Amino acid sequence: MNKDNNKIKTKNLKENLNIAWSFKILGLSFILSVAFSIISDMVLTHTSFIISIIMILLFMAIGVVSDMIGVAVTSCNKTNQLDKIKDEKTKKISIDLVNNSDKISVICCDIIGDICSILSGACGASIVYKLIMFGSSAHNDIIISSCVSGLIACLTIFLKSLEKRLAVTKSDKILVSLARCIKRIKK
Repeated sequence: MNKDNNKIKTKNLKENLNIAWSFKILGLSFILSVAFSIISDMVLTHTSFIISIIMILLFMAIGVVSDMIGVAVTSCNKTNQLDKIKDEKTKKISIDLVNNSDKISVICCDIIGDICSILSGACGASIVYKLIMFGSSAHNDIIISSCVSGLIACLTIFLKSLEKRLAVTKSDKILVSLARCIKRIKK
């Protein structure tokens, strides 16, 4: 009976910690979204057409790589390849990443990935505004806006579809590379 009560208490504690962590993520995502939005608005109002395109591609790349990390960490089997890692620090970081895969996935796929997608859309709006300023009719405004939005969306989806297959099939290698990067940053 005592063991059952301990299991229930442990389960309730884990659920409460998860809810608390979710609220922390809520705050973090709000702060990051507002900060990145302000920065992109300030930068985009004073940039050229080419810089706006470069920013879209940069946000797409960050979003895709971040999503790849989230998927790789989530799909990696820690007992499979991680036992073969010779460097103990890299192995420990890799195992910690896998043990916290739900949190890593939320940060990489949801927070960073979604913010980058939103910012790509904001950059697209900036491009639409610049194109419309060159002069066009009301008919062309709708076509330009739809085409730019569609192009950004389809390119992002295309890149993420390529990335997901790679992230699942090479999850262990991606995870070890990430662990090595974290180890270098910690030094």
